[in-house]
Amino acid sequence: MALPVPESAAGTRVDILRTLAEHPEGLSDRELAEALGASHPGIDYKAVNHQCRKLVTAGTVERVGTKPVRTRLRPGVLPDDGTPEPAPSAPSPDRPIEEPDATSDAPDVTLAPMIAGLPPVQVAVLAALVDAPEGLTDNEIAAVLAPAHPDVDPKAFNYQCRKLVKAGLVERTGRAKDVPIRTRITEAGREEAARSAPAPVEPALRFTDPTVFTAEPSGTSESSGTSENGDAPRNGDAPGIAAVPVLREDPADDAPPDDTPTRRPRHRPKAPSDDLARRRRSERAGDDPDETPLRFLPFSASASLVLRERLAERAALRAVPPRTREVVLPRRDVLQGWSRTQNVAAAITTWLTRRGGTVRRVTEQGPALDLVAHLDGEDVHVEVTGWPPDGARTHPSTLAADWFRAASEAAVQRRRAHPRSRVVIALPDTRRYRGLAADAAAPLGDARAEVWFVDAAGRVQLS
Repeated sequence: MALPVPESAAGTRVDILRTLAEHPEGLSDRELAEALGASHPGIDYKAVNHQCRKLVTAGTVERVGTKPVRTRLRPGVLPDDGTPEPAPSAPSPDRPIEEPDATSDAPDVTLAPMIAGLPPVQVAVLAALVDAPEGLTDNEIAAVLAPAHPDVDPKAFNYQCRKLVKAGLVERTGRAKDVPIRTRITEAGREEAARSAPAPVEPALRFTDPTVFTAEPSGTSESSGTSENGDAPRNGDAPGIAAVPVLREDPADDAPPDDTPTRRPRHRPKAPSDDLARRRRSERAGDDPDETPLRFLPFSASASLVLRERLAERAALRAVPPRTREVVLPRRDVLQGWSRTQNVAAAITTWLTRRGGTVRRVTEQGPALDLVAHLDGEDVHVEVTGWPPDGARTHPSTLAADWFRAASEAAVQRRRAHPRSRVVIALPDTRRYRGLAADAAAPLGDARAEVWFVDAAGRVQLS
């Protein structure tokens, strides 16, 4: 059960609704707090947000937009301006009386006029109780109305039955502990159920063909006063007025059209193409597509020319373009630091090119770059590793140790794969990498791996 709404909270909501009525585009929580500061000292945007959410639940306002979220009145909601309302007229005795609940959280506002009558759920409950004179329990009512209201639980039906009890349309019986409480309809409820029952829907008449209204001229004669058919005019018919329009149907409209197909047209296979070069392989009866189709062409001087042109077109279509061996060399990126992997690789590439070397391949392997170059008659395999960025989750010094260890293992594998080539590890000239290279001098010496350092100016120092 909801607790009673304090007067202060209800007054705040009424002031919020009156303020929103003056701003159809809506206001944010902070703007509402500033507008209500004079009448409600000490109110902040959090309290306004809480009251606005209460009004959203009541269905009087809506929250729209993002950053900031604005609150505005729903269409049809009219806030109370403080003027006294006229005394309500006495309700009809055959209608249920809806008593206001003192424990409701609804704000003190005047909503748009609603249509008089019972809600659809209450009408369905009365219709179910009409067929059960002894009454039904809440679970039985929920089972009967499950097809029409699958999402409503027995607790909701209990609430609707209590509303109907207040209106005098049903009564609750069997309040003993061992006997379940049953809801039974009263005489007033039967009258209300008969009144609220939907009227039977008449079947719609099928309108087949448009009718033609034709007005026939009157066949009355001035001398005899009879029609062409020989019938005397009826009482009240004025002479000289056209006869009543007659409905006439054209019998040709009911006849089926002549061009209506009697059956589905038969599928006809597509004729094979006369162009041998454009025939599909399924139409060649097992012939080799690369076979010279001399036996299909007539023996003439122009036949060999056509054959050569067709075979040249097919060869051009089947030809695969050769792979380009152009190597994209790494370039210096001024937006990154000099110790990044790309800038270190660019410095190594520039140093090799100036000494007459040729870079044959550049491969990116995770945070490292692999360079294969030819210098002074030897192949040089360079494993380039840079300094980790500052935005990494792991500390750059710890991550640098992992990258150096991976570069050392890659250098050992390169030595095993290329025993006659030079294997190099290229690193930025930092104190951390200097210390790691000094600690790993013994294993790198066994693998005959060189360590090159690149400083901030792009100079390469060989170890």
